[in-house]
Amino acid sequence: MGGIKDSTYLDVQKTLARRFSPQEGWQLAWSPASGAHPECVLSRRVAGRTERVLVNVKMTPSVPAGTIEALEAAASASKVDKAVLVVPGGAAVPEVPEGIDILEMGNWQIVGGRIAWAKNIERSAFLEEERAKRGFA
Repeated sequence: MGGIKDSTYLDVQKTLARRFSPQEGWQLAWSPASGAHPECVLSRRVAGRTERVLVNVKMTPSVPAGTIEALEAAASASKVDKAVLVVPGGAAVPEVPEGIDILEMGNWQIVGGRIAWAKNIERSAFLEEERAKRGFA
């Protein structure tokens, strides 16, 4: 993976850890970088049985319906408890069937049809405000 993809996937991992806490026994295993679905699997042992969650990540302003269908097909073929699609905040997501959860990442947002890191959005707003105060804007 490249530097940008590495940092994005660290953000994905943090987002997943908030929802599926390692303290509750959840373990994350990334799939090989072959474009295979799902991108990772979360699992834990509870009361003698294994719970599994398939996870796909779609870093686009709008999620194609085919992505949801592919995740649903992978979930039904793998006999998992749940499927999760991780998207940036504000992404347009089509109708989602039951059994698939949408998890929005707060630190990545859709702004003007493009994906932006939230810290850059905050920084840009601050700079615009400072320019206005000084009469440059």
